[in-house]
Amino acid sequence: MSWELLPAAAAFAGYAADWDRLNHELYGGHPYFDSRFVGPLLSHFAKGGERLCLYREQGVVRGAVIVEAHGRGRWIVFRPSQAQVVAILVADARRLQDLLRVLPGFAWSLECHAVDPRYAPSFAALRAESVVFPHALTIGVASAQGFAAYWQQRPKNLRSNIRRYFNRIEREVANSGLLSRCAPDEMTVGITRFGQLESAGWKGEAGTAVSIDNAQGRFYTEVLSNFAAAGQAEVCELTFDGQLAASRLLIGNEQMLVIVKTAYDETLSRFAPGRLLLYRLLEREVARQPQRVVEFYTNATRDQAEWATFSSAIHTIQLFRSERAVIFYTLLRTAKRLLRGSARQREEDKAPPPVDIRACKQLDLFAEGEWPFAEFALKDNLDASIDWFALLQREVYAADPNIRYYYDLAENGQARSVLPLRRTRQGWARVVESLSNYYTSLYSPLFGQESDPLALRHLLAAATREQGGADVMRFAPMDPDSPGYAALLNELRAIGWIPLTFFCFGNWFLKTPGGWADYLRERGGNFRSTIKRRRRKFTADGGSLELICDGAGVEAGIAAFNEVYSASWKRPEPYPDFVPALIRLLAARGMLRLGIARLQGRPVAAQLWMVGAGKASIYKLAYHEDFSDWSPGTVLTAFLMQQVIEGDQVKEVDFLIGDDQYKQIWMSDRRERHGIIAYNPRTLTGCLLLAKEVAGRLAQKGRRRIAAALAARRERRAAKPGASG
Repeated sequence: MSWELLPAAAAFAGYAADWDRLNHELYGGHPYFDSRFVGPLLSHFAKGGERLCLYREQGVVRGAVIVEAHGRGRWIVFRPSQAQVVAILVADARRLQDLLRVLPGFAWSLECHAVDPRYAPSFAALRAESVVFPHALTIGVASAQGFAAYWQQRPKNLRSNIRRYFNRIEREVANSGLLSRCAPDEMTVGITRFGQLESAGWKGEAGTAVSIDNAQGRFYTEVLSNFAAAGQAEVCELTFDGQLAASRLLIGNEQMLVIVKTAYDETLSRFAPGRLLLYRLLEREVARQPQRVVEFYTNATRDQAEWATFSSAIHTIQLFRSERAVIFYTLLRTAKRLLRGSARQREEDKAPPPVDIRACKQLDLFAEGEWPFAEFALKDNLDASIDWFALLQREVYAADPNIRYYYDLAENGQARSVLPLRRTRQGWARVVESLSNYYTSLYSPLFGQESDPLALRHLLAAATREQGGADVMRFAPMDPDSPGYAALLNELRAIGWIPLTFFCFGNWFLKTPGGWADYLRERGGNFRSTIKRRRRKFTADGGSLELICDGAGVEAGIAAFNEVYSASWKRPEPYPDFVPALIRLLAARGMLRLGIARLQGRPVAAQLWMVGAGKASIYKLAYHEDFSDWSPGTVLTAFLMQQVIEGDQVKEVDFLIGDDQYKQIWMSDRRERHGIIAYNPRTLTGCLLLAKEVAGRLAQKGRRRIAAALAARRERRAAKPGASG
């Protein structure tokens, strides 16, 4: 398994078949990644230093990408402006990190501009070594219901405007027509006419217009001729009384039609010929090939977005050789920004964000009808609800004035994402941390269906600016595989912070195998006999088990829970009203599974479980130490486990916080929960704390290496003959 680097312009034609095979295997033959498009890009716009990089496994090409040098140690994926998205033909993004190690010189960064995440490898596995920036928001049309249904779903203003333009044409234009040029020998004529149209407008004045005599014109002629040979290209024209009014260049395949370029006669703008041509084009396409998606591949304006049935974010991804390279780059970038001058920096910081950022201190201060967090109300996942944070603030941080909920507001008055935070001071350091504590099993920002995780950077920037800035940010505990974790790492880097990760705790969980009998079978004979024996003894001596799921019996259940907890080995709750309030909240949402074990009527064990989103979570458990001979905790766990597996039919049981040995008996798998600590390199305190953190980590790593070396040395000595004496 290795990368091979070849001169791209000279070698590409010889590997075009491999390139197209990968494109079909990975992305269904995306037109912009097709060799019939990429080959002409190299022919007309390559500068000579581009490298065709081929990844081989057992001699077969399994990955391909074209890159070029972009400064010392920096490389970029080849993308002239004529390519709206880049081709990264690898199934696993980690192969790109391998590529960085074999590129000439000490390559420490690879930049991928204009990545469509729908047609690119997932960079999730490389979140510690990458930064994602927004590039554009493209749009498209997919309508299997027919054009009439599609058009009826468009905004009223758009439909009214198009109707008005058609009425104007009927009054003032004698003859309008739609002309389709599809044959290979028609492409030169089509591009010539397109270029004349574009050259007569503002692009001609700017010197960026397509012309049959310049590189752009020759490129588009070659590309469209290549695709037209297979019936996959078209120059679509709208004419008014024989005069060309608008033109669109199109390439595609069975699944996708791409609008490559658009031009219209600016002297006819009162008729909106570009929009009318788009209407006619979509009317034809939806009727003729409803299964085919029309991709615009443009940075859509609000007017353009009205035509779309979907949108997709296009990203710029900067991949680094290692996490150390990320830190070095961030520090270098910060130093450059500071050297540009504080006045200019202040102006950049004052620039309004492209989204509407708000902040509130308490969730219950909104006027009636103005509540912006409806999408995040508790349904079946406590961790991903605003109710959890409201409970935590009300019962734990009621007197804390430093709670903040940062959110970005949509046009409908609802929050798209929410970042609950708490400001503190630790010595000289101004700290912003997640709204979480020892009651929190998992923290994450809240993302709605319409949210863009990249907007999180604006919430973090707002939290940084408030009250004069911040030196440190800390978020824990988090799921390292969650979108929120990846988004926080990325967006902290994007605003110039340096985030580092740390281990919080192990988390044991069960992937339910089927029914209760299947679960017992997987646990083994000793486990089954132990459960059976302890149940028999508990029942014979007057034991009983109770399950509380809703409002009925909740208060009695809370009293029993508190009685058991106070008699257990556990320390008293610092906030005694928190767990009862949580129990009432879960009961109101139908998520409560409160188990009580009684011996001759006396509560001797209690466990608080919650069920939702196909998962059962074991939140709190305790037993009366004086009754340990009856193993009430074991009996109650088995009772609740059977209930959630058979009754609730959950797919997972989660033991939440901790690596306690007894949890391994009940569970099947282990995962880790991590945290993020980030330092602000623009402040002196942030820099000093970062230096201390890095020094501490290096020292710890050095101690582990020394310990490992000493252990290996002892093993070698012990293995020598005669060493036992």
